[in-house]
Amino acid sequence: MRHPLYLLLILLTLIGCGPAAVTLRGTPSELSAIRSTGERTFSAGDVVTWAQLDDHFRDRTAKLEVGQADGKALLGRLVILENGAEAADFLKAHGCAQISGPIGVRKLPSALQVDIELTGRGGQKFILILKSDGTPAGEG
Repeated sequence: MRHPLYLLLILLTLIGCGPAAVTLRGTPSELSAIRSTGERTFSAGDVVTWAQLDDHFRDRTAKLEVGQADGKALLGRLVILENGAEAADFLKAHGCAQISGPIGVRKLPSALQVDIELTGRGGQKFILILKSDGTPAGEG
């Protein structure tokens, strides 16, 4: 009689341990078309555009300092970079030769997480995770 109870317990454990959001894969154009299902609809492509990655990373050195995310400076639009510490270290060491993406998208209940890949001059890779709820404060 205990076996069905154990099976039920294992099944409930596996269901409860599932990922909160599955990362969707595909071509950049397919991923860019994925839309938020929250109050305000917007696409993964919109999130990438709002982040202005080309302006901030390509063909120039972004001057990033920890604590600059004040809503007005560069990091105000790149909030998910954890105050830019990792991105700043990557840019100082490797520069930015290429921006690829989206390379993955996760649909959250009222937001999108969009994965972007930066490639340094020597071929080193860095993944940015942009999260947006579609509001101006949440851009990028």
